Amino acid sequence: MIFERPSRTMLSAHQEGQSSFPIPMVYEHVPAQRLPWEYHVLTIDSAEQALPDEAQLNALGSEGWILVAVVDTRTREHSSLVHYYFTRQAQQEEKKK
Repeated sequence: MIFERPSRTMLSAHQEGQSSFPIPMVYEHVPAQRLPWEYHVLTIDSAEQALPDEAQLNALGSEGWILVAVVDTRTREHSSLVHYYFTRQAQQEEKKK
């Protein structure tokens, strides 16, 4: 069985002048600053090289690179390439260039 409580009863439980509904907050609009990004593609020919190991990926990570995608083209005929796509915020020196 479902019991419904009249909204009038719920509102009367609050102090006079106080609403039971949340009051929305209005924030000042501050335009977002666009951050410059840079990208790095690591292409490995798996017929000639080993795929990057944890140490190699950690070295890139310590430089600020974030792995965002891996495209393995080895599933296609006559291809042995694996592409690793990295991104990071542009460094201060590169912003001045």
